[in-house]
Amino acid sequence: RCASRVIPTGITVLDGMLPDGGWPKAGVVEVTVSGGRADAMGLFMPALARSTQQGRGLVLVAPPYSARKRVFTNMAVNSLGVMQINTHPGRSTLWTVESLMESGGYGIVMAWPGCNTELMDKRLQKAAMQGKVLCVLFRPPCQRRSVSAISVRLGVDVDDAGRTVYLVNGRGDRLAGAAWN
Repeated sequence: RCASRVIPTGITVLDGMLPDGGWPKAGVVEVTVSGGRADAMGLFMPALARSTQQGRGLVLVAPPYSARKRVFTNMAVNSLGVMQINTHPGRSTLWTVESLMESGGYGIVMAWPGCNTELMDKRLQKAAMQGKVLCVLFRPPCQRRSVSAISVRLGVDVDDAGRTVYLVNGRGDRLAGAAWN
């Protein structure tokens, strides 16, 4: 585990699943959320609070209402350090995210892009490393690629038994999972 390269998630079971024990300080995390009841923002709230309190900016690109509400109403998140950008649907969201990360002016960039391409995944990974930024992409299951260059891939499922978060490898195979509240 390399603490200098990660942002602790604030969720012990998740830190245990993730490479290096937390969110990468410079990398891309893809979260595939299935079902309308899944609230994957909860996975990131402790890290968002810590980052904004430390003066590292947070950008939300094309967020749905529920995500905006969750961030702006969480008392632990310093909303003065949060910026929202609404883009045209599709690839313009990915290009906006790439530009924000390359600038290096933000600690975390979160996006709901509405599309997925292998080329953009590679470009986003490179931009995150260049700008030393954590990028989080939220995608529906229909946009999950079987092969991806993204650093960390997670899935979140919700059913009658509860919520499960699981780690996915670069080929799309489930590696580990845990119940999550």
